[in-house]
Amino acid sequence: MTTWDASTTLRQRRHLLLPLAAVLLVGAFAATSGLMRGGGPGDGAIGPDAAGRAALPADVGGGRTADTSVTESKIAFWQGRLARNPRSDLAWQYVGELYVQLGRETGDAARYTLADKAFTKALAIAPGNLAARAGHARVLATLHRFDEASAEALAVLQADAGATAAVAVLADAAIETGDLAAADEAIRVLVARTDGPAVQARIARLAYLRGDTEAASRTVSAAAASAAGQGDVPEAVAFYFYAAGEYRFSAGDLDGADTAYRAALGAFPGSFLALAGRGRVAFARGEVDDAIGYLRSATAMVPRPDLLAYLGDLYALRGDAADAAVTYEQVAFIGRLGELQAQLYNRELALFLASHGRDTGKAIELAAAELEKRKDIYGYDAYAWALYADGRSAEALDPARQANALGTRDARLLYHLGMIELADGLTADGRDHLEAALALNPAFDPLGAADARKALER
Repeated sequence: MTTWDASTTLRQRRHLLLPLAAVLLVGAFAATSGLMRGGGPGDGAIGPDAAGRAALPADVGGGRTADTSVTESKIAFWQGRLARNPRSDLAWQYVGELYVQLGRETGDAARYTLADKAFTKALAIAPGNLAARAGHARVLATLHRFDEASAEALAVLQADAGATAAVAVLADAAIETGDLAAADEAIRVLVARTDGPAVQARIARLAYLRGDTEAASRTVSAAAASAAGQGDVPEAVAFYFYAAGEYRFSAGDLDGADTAYRAALGAFPGSFLALAGRGRVAFARGEVDDAIGYLRSATAMVPRPDLLAYLGDLYALRGDAADAAVTYEQVAFIGRLGELQAQLYNRELALFLASHGRDTGKAIELAAAELEKRKDIYGYDAYAWALYADGRSAEALDPARQANALGTRDARLLYHLGMIELADGLTADGRDHLEAALALNPAFDPLGAADARKALER
């Protein structure tokens, strides 16, 4: 990935008016351990409703979406301005920023597509509008168009070396494409300029990837507390708490994870990621009905394929074959949708197809396309697992090892490697990695954890 010369003396010019918290990729932590959990203040018991489905207590914010009325009214205002003067680059820029805000509030990826169009309009009118260009870079990264995002961010930095938001985009793109050296360089610049919660969250992400889950949890927990204390935007505060929950769940700390997820929902009841995360905690505690309730609520808010697949697995474990089949078909339907879904969910779809024995050739195709653009450990993992599911375990061994090369303490990575090693006759190594996965988190995945135990019993 191309970077800029961070050692160059930075000109004393205005920073672009983009808060760093807004630059965080809302889905960035999804790759670290799959789904997430969360909750609000209070901890009412969860029980089945009249139809036998798990019902959420009101205090965790289940199913409540964000109030987007203020953001939508602002969009309408600026669209009215544009109806009278469609050549206003500032109006297009503001519409783009507001669609980004709406995307954060709703989790709807289509809002970012609208933001992309608005920023593109602004730049067609005024190529020198650096705030619009930086906003465009942020949206491109959110849409997983990382090369384009980096190019836009570099263009901003060439014009204004003090544009902190552009540096943040470079850091995110580097992390998501596996270029950790470039990420380190960008983060060093960020720390020198503003060592706030958004920067600390990125530092935590790198620590997790490099195997220091404790440091990651400690760092992002401090970031969450700091963001809450200084009155940061609710979505950002919730995201930091959610990330803390993910790291704690990854380490098998169910109580710590649940506390963090509840804090996320307390800050922002519309956090579907935190709801799903709390569902994972419920599953790990053996409360399958409760887990289903949380996942139903999360997917009603945002029907992401990884969340739907998890919900389908929970239905299957409970013996609800019909509900599982319907939910799995929803995942498959998303895979048949258009280009945006392909950009955002190729990995999740590849893992779903591979784990459920559905069109493993397609799983390889999706994972290979992702790996071509994003050579990070989760890209290698998805590709390895697709090859394994297709009966090509010998080819899967090398990418599976690359997926574990950083020492990331992710039970699913260890599980995939262990199963592939067993298939290749590396029995001792395979058993060691399966045992390590279960020791790290005995409930890392509804189907995967059960398969790991079965493999060890043979």
